[in-house]
Amino acid sequence: MVDISSEMPTYPALSVFWSQTMKHRMCLIASFLILTNFFGALVFAAGGDDYTATSSKPAAYNQALKLIKDKNYSEAIIKLKEAENKAKSDADIKNLLGFSSRKSGKLDDAKKYYEKALLLDPKHKGALEYQGELFLMLGDKVAAEKNLQKLDKICWLGCSELDDLRAAIRNYKP
Repeated sequence: MVDISSEMPTYPALSVFWSQTMKHRMCLIASFLILTNFFGALVFAAGGDDYTATSSKPAAYNQALKLIKDKNYSEAIIKLKEAENKAKSDADIKNLLGFSSRKSGKLDDAKKYYEKALLLDPKHKGALEYQGELFLMLGDKVAAEKNLQKLDKICWLGCSELDDLRAAIRNYKP
């Protein structure tokens, strides 16, 4: 076998150029990946619990969302209980049962559902906010502030649930 590498001309300036260009490209790619992951996390953190209709939930859940939007809480409770029978361990359903119960004046039921939602998902932002609002209705500002502290840890970049509970506590009058 013949070694032809000694016969090949070398271009030191060109090899330095390619080396620097490759380093520059790798830095750009790494920066892009880091920024993409960071902003992707921001977008995800910003939109946790918006309760939009989804095909991954029972049909009764989606019907209940419309009823809640129309402030028809007693009918929403019926639909949510129907959805709960099909998805026993769904924290969103339990949370909305709590919300609808609270809005219907059934505070004991609301308390029970928020507790169940938080047992299933201790970081459920909606349940923490709504339970905090329930605590205020019951005159327990200290418990509401504890929920605010939990939300503050979960929503370190901010979230509507944190803002809403903070405003409710600020406006609270015993």
